Amino acid sequence: MKQVTPLLCLFFACIIAGCASHKMSVVSPSGQNSISLKLDDSGALTYEIISFGTTVIRNGRLGFNTAADSIHFNKTLQLKSVHAEDIDTAYMLPTGKRSHYTNKASQKTFVFQNAEGGEVSLICRAYDDGIAFRYELQRPGPITITAENTGFSLPENTETWMMDYVSSYENFYPDRMLDTITHPALSYPALMHIDNKVWLLLTEASVYDQPATHLVKTGPTALGVALPQPAYTVDSVWQSPWRTFILGDSLGTIVESTLAENLNPPSHIKHTDWITPGVAVFPWWGNYMANSYIDTLEEYVDLAAAMGWKWIEFDVSLVGSPWRTSNLWETTPWLKDFTAYATSKGVNVYGWDEIKTLDTHQKRASIFGKYRQLGIKGIKIDYMNSDEAYAVRFRDSALMDAASDHLLVSFHGETAPRGMRRKWPNLMTEEGVRGAEYYTFKDAAPPNPTHNCTLPFTRNVIGSMDYTPVTFTIRPENPRITTYAHELALPIIFESGWTCMADRPEMYLNSPALDMLKQIKTTWDDIRFIDGYPGKFICLARRNGHDWYLAAINAGEARDVKIPLNFIRNGTYQVKCYEDAVEDPLTHINIVQQKVSNHDTLSVHLAENGGFSTILKNAY
Repeated sequence: MKQVTPLLCLFFACIIAGCASHKMSVVSPSGQNSISLKLDDSGALTYEIISFGTTVIRNGRLGFNTAADSIHFNKTLQLKSVHAEDIDTAYMLPTGKRSHYTNKASQKTFVFQNAEGGEVSLICRAYDDGIAFRYELQRPGPITITAENTGFSLPENTETWMMDYVSSYENFYPDRMLDTITHPALSYPALMHIDNKVWLLLTEASVYDQPATHLVKTGPTALGVALPQPAYTVDSVWQSPWRTFILGDSLGTIVESTLAENLNPPSHIKHTDWITPGVAVFPWWGNYMANSYIDTLEEYVDLAAAMGWKWIEFDVSLVGSPWRTSNLWETTPWLKDFTAYATSKGVNVYGWDEIKTLDTHQKRASIFGKYRQLGIKGIKIDYMNSDEAYAVRFRDSALMDAASDHLLVSFHGETAPRGMRRKWPNLMTEEGVRGAEYYTFKDAAPPNPTHNCTLPFTRNVIGSMDYTPVTFTIRPENPRITTYAHELALPIIFESGWTCMADRPEMYLNSPALDMLKQIKTTWDDIRFIDGYPGKFICLARRNGHDWYLAAINAGEARDVKIPLNFIRNGTYQVKCYEDAVEDPLTHINIVQQKVSNHDTLSVHLAENGGFSTILKNAY
């Protein structure tokens, strides 16, 4: 027998190691994003993510703890098997950035076994716009998760826009270097710029039978996953939320991404023709007591009818009080007359209630049944303000029961979206944002232009956003500093299945932008990011049918924006541009008509905290 030399042993070891390394990696279809796994000598597993040649995560921790010591995912692991498959599906949704969604990725399921014989799986997907992974554990009985040890080890030069954690998710996204952040708890979504090269939006997706999580600082440039409760239990099969990394070398990839929806299960609603998103009027913002008087509500119905808007929010449980839930509405005699009046004007009604009156199937069946009798076709559900398992499970059950009654749903007092609208397309919008209602609160900071110019890169990337925009009124409690044109642009800049127009009827009916207001849409077939930077400005286009809606908003000093129109089809178009007024742009607007073609570059001047919008008719 020939003796094997040490050099030859080293050669074979390198080949084996190379094969193992290749086996434990997943690369996106285009090759620009990848995730690789590595087992150290103790059997602990780490991961690395590379995007456009830049290491985004290096030696990220993996693992979780359960109440059963024999089932862990932190050490003594050995790779048992690998299963590879290609994800390539398409689907449609009635709301969102697009009408048609493409879900294409490379996926591998890695099965590991620990020293006690317990098996766990790590499912990894690589998309051209990101990376995602989740844990899966199966066992005969209930599974109690006590901690998730997933970590995100980021480079030193990481700029961030992320929220200090509050349960309502109604906070700001300050621009900070990661190593300077001292607040211990942070929120998804977290936007990051890695080494001034790669953009990352860190979030999670597909959360249904367990808590939604948030982030904690674990080191100067390291983050970890934190549960909002000490432990939770699921039945026999546990799949963690997808740890989700939206990645791109430009901000357009972030803004246009639908990765959160792609990582959720397919729709549980077979027929969706009854789901009708649309513009809504929101009486409470302009008149706290509006919900108590039929004549006031009818004025808002008349507004919606005159504008061609299809919904009114009637906060039925606030009948008799602007602040406290009551069941007075159930004995108020004029409710049926009101909903009949709205119906006669072609306006749908959705109601309002809170989780405590809807937290069981029996309670929901009772209230939803009364809604049906009154002709109310949707509901805003308020005051969850929690990431705990009970709140997440409530949302899933409430959407299921609402779908059975053909009710559309908005969640208020809400956490950030996790892509749930793919499973339940009757979910129109969610709050989880510091929106225009803060103009009505005397002692709370209202939204500002910097905030508005950050939301399209953060919160609104991952789901519809109930901001309640277009508040032309300057309220004395918290005066806005955005311009009139800035406010007019928000329904295009912000996406929401129910766009709830917050101001009083006369502010819209007497607006010089009346023609634009009548053409606001809430459903989109496509999106194009044109230009922008978080907290500074954003310009984007959304397509509805054959028409492109184009808008820009600005924070801080005035700027000029150049908009190449090469995304529209050949032809010459007469457009009406709504621009900042030279004199008093806070309360006035300029309307300029001009001709453009797809060969032109539109030059737009944005005033301080300004805005711009236009519609390119039949340009697709």
